[in-house]
Amino acid sequence: MDNGILLEDLGAEKSPSIHRRDKGESGHGDPKTGVEEVLAVETSVSNVYGDEENPHLPLVDKGREAWMFCISACVFETFIWGWNNTYGIFQDYYSSNPPFDKASPAAISIIGTASLGIQYMEIIVVIALFQRYPEYAKPAMWTCLFICVVSLIVSSFATEIWHLIVLQGVVFGLSAGILYAPIVMWLSDWFIIRRGLAGGIIFGGSGVGGFVFPLVMGYLLDAVGFRWTLRIWALTLGVCCGIALIGVNPRTPIRRSSMDIPRHPWFPSDLSRLKSPLLAIILGTNIVQALGFFPVSLFIPTYTSSLSSARLPSTIVLALFNATSVIFYIMFGRICDSYPYPYVILASGVGSSLAALLLWGFASSLGWVFGFAAVFGGLSGGFPGVWPAAASEIGGSLNHITSLAFGCFAVVKGIAAIVGPIIAASLHDRSNHAKTVYGGFGFRNVEIFVGSMAAATSVGAIVLLFYSTSKRKANKIAPQ
Repeated sequence: MDNGILLEDLGAEKSPSIHRRDKGESGHGDPKTGVEEVLAVETSVSNVYGDEENPHLPLVDKGREAWMFCISACVFETFIWGWNNTYGIFQDYYSSNPPFDKASPAAISIIGTASLGIQYMEIIVVIALFQRYPEYAKPAMWTCLFICVVSLIVSSFATEIWHLIVLQGVVFGLSAGILYAPIVMWLSDWFIIRRGLAGGIIFGGSGVGGFVFPLVMGYLLDAVGFRWTLRIWALTLGVCCGIALIGVNPRTPIRRSSMDIPRHPWFPSDLSRLKSPLLAIILGTNIVQALGFFPVSLFIPTYTSSLSSARLPSTIVLALFNATSVIFYIMFGRICDSYPYPYVILASGVGSSLAALLLWGFASSLGWVFGFAAVFGGLSGGFPGVWPAAASEIGGSLNHITSLAFGCFAVVKGIAAIVGPIIAASLHDRSNHAKTVYGGFGFRNVEIFVGSMAAATSVGAIVLLFYSTSKRKANKIAPQ
């Protein structure tokens, strides 16, 4: 999925309660072997979802239905979030081809950022809605898939930039977010022990789409123009996701609420953990990081086209950018399993800042741009890999608080996805076509802005380290 969008924990509160103890301890503090731990977890799962107690339910973690859900969800991830990662190609095309080439870069950027930002921001609300009214989830998915297809087909007839903002941006973003949300909500029902494996398969789809689709869209835009590109894509999306939607279902039968079965509450009653300064610090760090990331994902193809009139380098650089984002996303997540996540944030911020100010700043050839795309795409694009560790520190053993923390991260990233590119577009000097030593083609201020936001991310990491250290010291001093 788009980096930032490993949100399976948003639905974690729906999974059975499997208490994870410290390594080597049983419920009474006695040592327990690794085999016994696995058996204990499997027994817990069996007790909740076992064949004896629920003979009519599909199996958890295995079986045709579970893996059908996994594969089908991967298709949605590929087509929805892979498509989101492709908009930079359209940004470059709309900016340089009629009838939209007279529009400002800021206006053109709103198309992609509105779609992406809305999907990030609405997911926590949509999941809360479908948890309370689960009987409407599947019908809403079919309806929103139809709206996605229609919005793209109608946008292919656009003659004004605001047509694209409304249709390809807002309408598609709203419907795609609703279409995708139940996958996040149902994942924890289908997979428990193998949730990491299933999540890796599903969310790897955004990497596949982010690498392949820029190449495909670049070819189609050159061959048939944007109108037929949108029509071809709309039909492909409708057919592939329509077939995949057959395999995306909740594991447990949906029962309507009654006096005996009250509806799921909108939000938990105890939100005290969300009032911690830790959440505010992490949210601030997230938003400045995203403010610097999204302008690059949109404008790096435009910068590349200034160095080469051929479209292929622009598509390759975006594909490379997306591919390294997914690779580092996985790496950062693994590192956070062993080391404190603020150190990963610090490395991401420092490396991204240097890449923006130096590699991009002095990029006067395609080789430099490709190098920048790989380094910045990895270090900055992989940033959401720290989200699970950060959310777990906030929520602790309370899955519903961890889920809300994930949702908060997504909301601020969605805001930054809209605001960041607009700021960057206003900083870009379109009239400056000079290939200068530093900050060529009018991108100097954009590069400084991106580098500054990455540096601010590093500051956030330092504040996190200071806060965590102070909190640990306070806990040691506090009376037992």
